[in-house]
Amino acid sequence: MLEVAAQVAVLFEESAALIVVRWFRFGDHDTFTRSLDVQAGLVEAGRARFIVVDIAEATGTPSAMDHDYVNRFVYPRYRRGGLKAIVTVIPHSARTRMGTKGWNRSGRTWRFDMHEAATVQDARELLERTYPAVAAS
Repeated sequence: MLEVAAQVAVLFEESAALIVVRWFRFGDHDTFTRSLDVQAGLVEAGRARFIVVDIAEATGTPSAMDHDYVNRFVYPRYRRGGLKAIVTVIPHSARTRMGTKGWNRSGRTWRFDMHEAATVQDARELLERTYPAVAAS
């Protein structure tokens, strides 16, 4: 779907209506917005209902400009498209974890189900338990 070497990979699993995003490094606003625009496009088209954001190994933190972009442009698109839930795979870096807490708080204000998991596999299992449509795929 989208891959920017050493920064981010966005994968789409159509049968589960699931986007899996693996971040390696935050810091480039253009890459950040491109990644989110791809995701929002899938949600708006009704093709994706769930997103797993794997930041376990990520370094850096999203900037204030990145957070603003999520709140002003991405979350409204997710809402219009019917996004059900976002699961964040908890980062190992305390700095990255503090820097990404903002999107969880913001997501809750948009009334998305916001979860955390230790691994991508745990995130998948959580989605399968919580949302039967994922398990049926």
